Amino acid sequence: MPNLSLHIGFYCSSLSKGGLELNTLRYASYMKEAGYRVTLFLVEDSPMQQIALDKGLTVVVIKRNRRYLDLSKAWALRKLSQQHQIDWWWFRDPRDMDIMAWTKFLTPKVKLLYHQAMQITHAKKDFLHTWRMSQIDTWVCLSEYLKHQVETFTHYPKSKLRTIPLALPDAEQSTPYADGPFKALVVGRWDEQKNQHTVINALQLLHKEYPQIHLTFVGESTLGEGKTYEKENKKKVRHLDLQDNVRFLPFTFDLTQLFAQSHLLIVPSLNETFGMVTIEGMRAGLPLLGANTGGTNELIVENKCGETFEPTNAEMLAEKWALLLKNEAQRNHLARNARLSFEKNYWIAHQIEEWKKLLA
Repeated sequence: MPNLSLHIGFYCSSLSKGGLELNTLRYASYMKEAGYRVTLFLVEDSPMQQIALDKGLTVVVIKRNRRYLDLSKAWALRKLSQQHQIDWWWFRDPRDMDIMAWTKFLTPKVKLLYHQAMQITHAKKDFLHTWRMSQIDTWVCLSEYLKHQVETFTHYPKSKLRTIPLALPDAEQSTPYADGPFKALVVGRWDEQKNQHTVINALQLLHKEYPQIHLTFVGESTLGEGKTYEKENKKKVRHLDLQDNVRFLPFTFDLTQLFAQSHLLIVPSLNETFGMVTIEGMRAGLPLLGANTGGTNELIVENKCGETFEPTNAEMLAEKWALLLKNEAQRNHLARNARLSFEKNYWIAHQIEEWKKLLA
């Protein structure tokens, strides 16, 4: 039987508010709802701290650590670990791996769980990387694709690897396929890696034949990194005279209404690790068009819930887009697959027992 009296410390030194951070908060909530004692260790005045407090989660304020060899803060974290009687430290940001390793080294009885959030694209087999990773008791990958990267590029023991995809908290389904013009949706921060410009290029190719086609972008530029890419794409839309067909909306946590007003979700990222918006679209029962790279390709192909395209090939995207626009029966088939796959694989209610076994 799982030991629900365990105390889990979620550690994150990030000052951002992206998928890594939001999923840290999401999993802290899941574990609290499952009956575990949960405390978040977050930087004071960070976006995460305010969201965590709004969610009613317990927060201990920490100072932002350096990426490497911040032994003074590791020692302080050792004291916090003992003071709060932490049984498991849970972290997602690779930036925090060094301090987590030193904390584990200084507090051998505590266990360390790394919930992988980013890809590993080159070898990390040197002494320092190997030592840091050796302190991790359990490494949870989001997909077999990421697990293969760990096995290829690190010396981490295969026996300690687990694959559990990210999950969402409920199975609420919006009502897709709204009346009116065909509407596509793109969700994500404005960044060249998110590849929004290819979607605009594809829309231009479709516009002459399908003048009523509509596209909505949801997202903002990363705070502190400038808005050049976002401004360039908005200017491009005006230059192509597509402003009546394109809508720009700011970031929002609640996409339910937007999903309900859309026929199709497009995920154009050049190399997505594991797109939460992809499984959000699956939960809503939307067919998907996604770049055939990284985690997006795996999610769409394995779940047979959409079509894929070469990430910078606007002509290929436009062709697949047009086929789904014209073929309602195929859209409905892919949408059913998406919904069923979500319920089976990405609903936390169907995963929580696996997490309990892992933490036991």
